[in-house]
Amino acid sequence: MTDERMGVDDLDGLRATAAAAETLARDPEAFSEAFDAFGASDATRFQAALESVQLGERCREICSLFCQKRCGELCRRFCPEREEPVDAEEVRSFAIALADVAGETSTIRQLLAIIEAEDVEAWRDEIERLGLTRFCGQLCRLLCGVRCRRKCCELCPPAPLITNLASIPTPSQIDAHGFGHGPGIPPANVEEDHPAAGVGDHPFGGTPTIRGIFNMPSATQYKLEVSDDPHGVFTPIAVPVVGVNYISVPPWDVIVTRLPSGGAEPGWYNVSEISDFDGGPNALGEKRLLDWPTVSLPDGVYYLRLTVRDGGGTERVSALQMVRTDNTAPSTPVITLQLLTPGGELQPLKCSTVKQGSGKILITVQAFDPNFSSLTVNAEGNSSLSVPVVAQPYPALTAAVPLAKTYNGDITDEGYPTPTSFLWDPWSDPRIVPCCYIVRIDINDRALSSNVWNGGHPNAGWEALGISF
Repeated sequence: MTDERMGVDDLDGLRATAAAAETLARDPEAFSEAFDAFGASDATRFQAALESVQLGERCREICSLFCQKRCGELCRRFCPEREEPVDAEEVRSFAIALADVAGETSTIRQLLAIIEAEDVEAWRDEIERLGLTRFCGQLCRLLCGVRCRRKCCELCPPAPLITNLASIPTPSQIDAHGFGHGPGIPPANVEEDHPAAGVGDHPFGGTPTIRGIFNMPSATQYKLEVSDDPHGVFTPIAVPVVGVNYISVPPWDVIVTRLPSGGAEPGWYNVSEISDFDGGPNALGEKRLLDWPTVSLPDGVYYLRLTVRDGGGTERVSALQMVRTDNTAPSTPVITLQLLTPGGELQPLKCSTVKQGSGKILITVQAFDPNFSSLTVNAEGNSSLSVPVVAQPYPALTAAVPLAKTYNGDITDEGYPTPTSFLWDPWSDPRIVPCCYIVRIDINDRALSSNVWNGGHPNAGWEALGISF
């Protein structure tokens, strides 16, 4: 089937399932343990077997594959007779028969129980009683699919989930590079991406709030961990979490702090201590888990995971959430000014006055950041006058361009990472008047500040000169 007939997402899902199954199959011990646990309907063993080969996130896919294979074998035993050809009349008859069966809840339950017990004789007796022998195989496959969905829900219950980081919903709005994308929740915190304006592809800085859901009604504790290696050692994020409990008498609310455990098992928080403001002292719904001090780590890519457990010691672990952090402002931009005389001589300009006719001004800039957002180069003077510098690339001397730029969606663009020169003729710009000027370059990165976008980390550099006519 071509991509035109099958969606790319469908193909990607199929490939992902095949890759996961291959990974498991190449470890015979883990495969046997997972298959035996599947047959025994032992969720703990099944998940542990998959986690041993880092396939916990593929639990449903592996379970479905096992179950579909099992259904094929089971339905061959249940229905060894050859089925009649399928045409419009046969499908019409099956639809009517199926509707009759589906309308009888007790009958459906009986058939599902027979499939669960894999009782061949009981199945044949029941479908003969119902007059459905001609549809034996179709009915078996259909009901066995229902059984698979139920079984895989039991073997692979929903994992805990990190739902929001720094106002950015996860995982849908954090990409494969670890960058967050707006709009945030609420949208006022982080605006919708606008790459042409330098907005989007945000790394995370400051102390972003992490929210999550436990997907485990019996959960009594949770912890958040971080690592710079998805297969490496994870370290608990253990910080005080300040919240608010609401009361019915003045002062109406009370500040409370929940603290993580220490000792041999550090970083666990009690669900019963979650404040009203943070989602309440129960395991239901989304919770504010903690505020992550990213400033305590070097800038880079990290992996977060949420673990929850109940009083019996059962633990469930979320999928890893990759994030990219940035708490470092761009290096101070470097800007130099030189006079290029009509004779081709370059003369340094340091707080110098340049007269019309003496040449043009060579501006060399270097301003960069790995998470570059935007930069401007302006001539500022004459009582708040600010004129964007438009100049010719040098030495190519092609058409004049604004020196200002944004990353415009290209995450490999760092600004001006190497010294870049432009030839500027200020006397050709009618906005320039005789005055003292600062030729200033400002640069910003794309980092979020805790839970909001406020323009990223800034830095600036400048040189002064006078322009006269």
